[in-house]
Amino acid sequence: MNYRDSKTRINLLYAGRVSPHTGPGVQCAIRRTLYDQNGLTLVEMLIALAIIGIVFAAILPQFRAIMGSWDSKQGTAEALQNSRVLIDHLNRNLSKAVQITAVSDLSEVNGYIEFQDNDANTLRYDVDANSYVEFGLVGELYELAGPVSQFQFTCYDACDLDTPITTVADIRCVKVETTLTNTGPGQDKTFTAEAYLRTNLEDANGWTITKATPFEFDIQKGKVPALSQIDGMHYLCAYQGDHDEGWAVVLTVDTGSWFITNETPFVFDVKDGRTPALTQIDSTHYLCAYEGEGSDGWVNILRVDTGNWTIVEEDHFEFDQNKGRVPSLVKIDQSHYLCAYQGDGDNGWAVVLAIAEPLFDAISMETPFEFDTKDGRDPGLSRIDSTHYLCAYEGDGSDGWAVVLTVDTGNWTITKGTPFEFDTQKGMVPALSQIDSTHYLCAYQGDHDDGQAVVLTVDTGSWSITKGTPFEFDTQKGKVPALSRIDSTHYLCAYQGDGDDGWAVVLTVDTGSWSITKETPSEFETQKGEVSALSQIDSTHYLCAYQGDKDDGWAVVLSIGEPLIRP
Repeated sequence: MNYRDSKTRINLLYAGRVSPHTGPGVQCAIRRTLYDQNGLTLVEMLIALAIIGIVFAAILPQFRAIMGSWDSKQGTAEALQNSRVLIDHLNRNLSKAVQITAVSDLSEVNGYIEFQDNDANTLRYDVDANSYVEFGLVGELYELAGPVSQFQFTCYDACDLDTPITTVADIRCVKVETTLTNTGPGQDKTFTAEAYLRTNLEDANGWTITKATPFEFDIQKGKVPALSQIDGMHYLCAYQGDHDEGWAVVLTVDTGSWFITNETPFVFDVKDGRTPALTQIDSTHYLCAYEGEGSDGWVNILRVDTGNWTIVEEDHFEFDQNKGRVPSLVKIDQSHYLCAYQGDGDNGWAVVLAIAEPLFDAISMETPFEFDTKDGRDPGLSRIDSTHYLCAYEGDGSDGWAVVLTVDTGNWTITKGTPFEFDTQKGMVPALSQIDSTHYLCAYQGDHDDGQAVVLTVDTGSWSITKGTPFEFDTQKGKVPALSRIDSTHYLCAYQGDGDDGWAVVLTVDTGSWSITKETPSEFETQKGEVSALSQIDSTHYLCAYQGDKDDGWAVVLSIGEPLIRP
């Protein structure tokens, strides 16, 4: 029998078809084959398992170390990011505070601070039950960064930065020490921030205004600009650009030279983007309302990448399909915003816009409300409290009117108080700035287009409105004024003056008689300075964007007075 036959017989044997009594040659071949297919012995298996155990015993600690290192680095990166957000937020807000109203004892590890901002709102930082730092209007706080194991305040006056003080009226420097908890196995991170508050600025000759070098941010067109601060150096500017399209750009201010540069512009509406209004949602998201195609009312969410300062649109929404001209925005809470606008028939309308959290990437609206059935042109808004808002506007016969709008935060409906006529001759394009919880400065384009200002008083019981003695701050021309608060008695007003040039003046309010006076006006643009917008940079500097020569977009930094610390 040859080899092929033997192999065949072996296979047949496995199949049970060859007798085990086959000849000796074939049986020998079978035994060799079976021997070749034997598995590991028990000893060999034990040795293999022992070797595997030794290898894993050596490798597993390395894996644990790698995973621990990754968790530590991830926790450290998260703590650093949280600290960057927190420190920047503290510096930006505390440096612009008008005054500190309450602060925790310097020995309190998880402390708090309350202060009044430029719009007379009382804001607060503290630590919540989850060990997160929270911020916002008193009674309306939201989580900002954390978790933290330390949030400690030490305060000083303007002349001695070595001796801590507790008298809130004298505080001019605030030092914050905070420890961010590392969520991984790594170490916690401790950071320190110091913010210097305004110091009652005035020079020997009164409140003076000077300007830095103007900057042309759009050489085609930059009409009706609106501003919103991003941080201490960056500002979002929305405007009506070439072909009346909607444009936005980040303006960067060098706080050493006060030169201005611009980042990459972004077109947010290629059809129409007239008279935009801006308000901040958070540090990277901004709500922009504007008059879009067909004069309809539109709103979008603009997101700013704080790494490269580019702008993208998250969502856009048509809030009025008939007309939505010259909108004004004010924040109600993190996800709701009141928008007043000139609607169908040029009547006065208001609506609550809702923003989807937590991504801020979708917009919806509540039920619109018609607050004036005759005329409601160019409305301006100012917050009174979380449910009440002062609205000034050009009403019937172009007279000046004001009304308190009440927002029901349960169903988001709007109602109104009794309207009040603050100027029976003319009250066009009014601007508002809060003085305190019941008084508001209103600057407007009055009779013969002169510049007028008046203090409006709101009765928080009946929500009725009265006025103080009106004051004419420019007898030649004072069109389309913009206001920014300097302190509780002084306000910067930029406007379109004689020859349509750009002018600015400091208005002083006597908080006893509520009368108004002015300092020496300053001409910041001799060619053309129409429709100004203002945003505070620090206690002495303000960014002013305006519609300049040939309707191009311009911006300049205005400086107020010379620093002098008064007792």
